[in-house]
Amino acid sequence: MIMAGYEFTGQKPFSNVFFTSIIRDKEGRKMSKSLGNSPDPLDLIAKYGADALRYGLMRIAPTGLDVKFDEKQIEEGRNFANKLWNACRYRQMQGAVEGEAASPNIYAIDILGKLASLEKGLERALGTYSFNDAAQQLYQFFWSEFCDWYLEAVKGDFREDAEAGRKGSTLQVMDLVFERYLQLMHPYMPHLTEELWEKLGFGEEGALLMQQALPSESALASYGIAEEVRGEAGERVAAVYDSVSRVRNLKAEYNLAANRKVRLIVKPTGDWVEGEGATIALLCGAKEVEFPTAYEAPRGTPVAVTAIGEVYLPLEGLVDLEAEKKRIEAEITKVKKELIRSEGMLGNPKFVENAKPEVVQQERARLEEWREKMSQLEEFLGALS
Repeated sequence: MIMAGYEFTGQKPFSNVFFTSIIRDKEGRKMSKSLGNSPDPLDLIAKYGADALRYGLMRIAPTGLDVKFDEKQIEEGRNFANKLWNACRYRQMQGAVEGEAASPNIYAIDILGKLASLEKGLERALGTYSFNDAAQQLYQFFWSEFCDWYLEAVKGDFREDAEAGRKGSTLQVMDLVFERYLQLMHPYMPHLTEELWEKLGFGEEGALLMQQALPSESALASYGIAEEVRGEAGERVAAVYDSVSRVRNLKAEYNLAANRKVRLIVKPTGDWVEGEGATIALLCGAKEVEFPTAYEAPRGTPVAVTAIGEVYLPLEGLVDLEAEKKRIEAEITKVKKELIRSEGMLGNPKFVENAKPEVVQQERARLEEWREKMSQLEEFLGALS
């Protein structure tokens, strides 16, 4: 092709060549009809959809390496397509932007900053033909950062008692994120993104998403948000999200359901934390979050030391303390048996010398896990005593 290009056009036809991976089965065997390990792409499309198949394959295709095909990856592609569809439907349910919008809050600034980082990351990944890396970045941003955190954090903005202009501001940010994200996702899921682009009313009537040029300025720049402002907002949002995760874990440790409305008492690390009390309550599943000027926790009150401060979880009316003590004591008994078993195996020279190194290493890792579990259980029991 190079010689033909010079012969007939006088120019080099291309500079870069991308070699696609060989797709193998889960056992690493090359697919063939004789082995019966080659799925029919048309069957996969009928079952999961063309976009799911394309995205699933691109996500598991590392540059320069063969691909071990697993149909579960295509199923994940379909699940991701459903996630994108449902999120766009959620946006449609909120209606049009009405009235004057408020200034973007820290959660809006943070997600716009993460969108800008995604755009830069995709530019680098696609520039080096790292299509699987780009696919993973798209997945991580939308599923985790946007859906799991941002959309959950701003649900309070759609309540009737929300601050004036807050709903309009949040809808504007959501529209900007969806508009840009659908453009970025289009090469991987062209059919789905084209339909959602039309349903959400982006672009002029009759204009196709595939014909749209990517914006030249970042999402942050379109709002005129300075990098220092973005940095401060990002730090605060990260502190809130990390603290919420710790409180959720604390609830789980005491067998409290995620949707169980609890009362939280916070000794904040900064003046700004109290202003985020409503969002913290929403994300933690709390009926109220208090910020008393002076608080002395009763003995046995669970506490999580977080980035926003000490968060106390009063258990009155939530947990039968005596029953919880018995449950933890039973767990301690089970863990002690596992510790004795694991220490006995590792203390046996014959096992250490004759077993495969990876088996010995696995057992040592289990021993550390059991010791950590024992330490946690003893700490919980001590807090209840």
